[in-house]
Amino acid sequence: MNKVLLTGATGFVGSALAANFLARSIPVVVLSRNDPDGERTENAILDAAKGFGLDISKAITQHLDVINVDFSDLEHCISTEVLADVKFAWHCSAEMSYSPSKLASSFEVNVGNSTRLFKLLCAASPRLQRFYYMSTAFVAGMQGGEVTEQLHAGAQLINPYQVSKWGAEHALHLLHRETGMPLTIFRPSIVIGHRESGWTCRNGFGIYMFIDAFRAVGAAGYDHLTADFKASVHPDLISVDQLVEDAVRLTLREQERNPFEVFHCTGGLGISIRELMLLFATASGVGLSFGDPVTSVEQKFSRATKLNMPFANNEWQFERQLLDRALGRAAPPEVLTQHDFSHIITWYLGQDEQEAVAATGSSLSAFAD
Repeated sequence: MNKVLLTGATGFVGSALAANFLARSIPVVVLSRNDPDGERTENAILDAAKGFGLDISKAITQHLDVINVDFSDLEHCISTEVLADVKFAWHCSAEMSYSPSKLASSFEVNVGNSTRLFKLLCAASPRLQRFYYMSTAFVAGMQGGEVTEQLHAGAQLINPYQVSKWGAEHALHLLHRETGMPLTIFRPSIVIGHRESGWTCRNGFGIYMFIDAFRAVGAAGYDHLTADFKASVHPDLISVDQLVEDAVRLTLREQERNPFEVFHCTGGLGISIRELMLLFATASGVGLSFGDPVTSVEQKFSRATKLNMPFANNEWQFERQLLDRALGRAAPPEVLTQHDFSHIITWYLGQDEQEAVAATGSSLSAFAD
């Protein structure tokens, strides 16, 4: 029985992963915080299933077990019977703050909780075959350029999320060497919505911060903006459906694997950051030019998006050959198209703004000149 233990199922990636395991009638045990009746977790997974076009109404009653836990006291929150037949673990729960004031809590959650869970499963789950850690490709740091699928040393990290994820990778690697438990570090790049339905979590995190900022500019009555996005940069974007397809296939693939793995789950370099921002701005009813911010609203936009600007204006070429090889894939997935982005933006903005999104084609054509 391929029983999966999973954390972070109220989040974007974790809920999607749980829904797709359940759609295959795979038993899923979810560890959740501050959810004593499991309702918040179940609703998040059902919402993800809807976004993927999956019917898991029966599976969620037959194959889902939600356990409310305190990560500081894990061993007393989960029965030995539940842990005894866990075959795979996916640790997706994370503190994702960029705020410097959250450095200590980020370490406690991303390093402390990860190592506590790993140790507990090593001790109490005799059937566990592999521990999967959902990290981020941006533990590579801010140097940009080519990035290999391996642990990084001396990375230039600029926020608590990066630093604590980097620390968690190294802490788990040390525990892997100590215990011999197989460990896979799984590193997505920038995760965006489902390429067909557009589904995502409307939380303004990551690249979606820019959509929210453009909407705020439009709502304030401004119809044009100048922002400093570099012409040469192409962001690495992966749709949540591609990420989940890779993760599920990797989990269930029957083959000899290395005890320790580091994989980049990335979408490749397609649309430029300027083209993407034109799509966002046009869909929000705002004209966009490129250059230094001058007016007060432009400077406000710059301040509102400053935490993500270093990522928007830098380019990484993430290798993913090791992941593709492990999946038996001869070539990486195709990059996302303008059509894919239209679905994603339409869903995020809401159905009433479909016409605005449809109009973005002309702005891209003008930019191409």
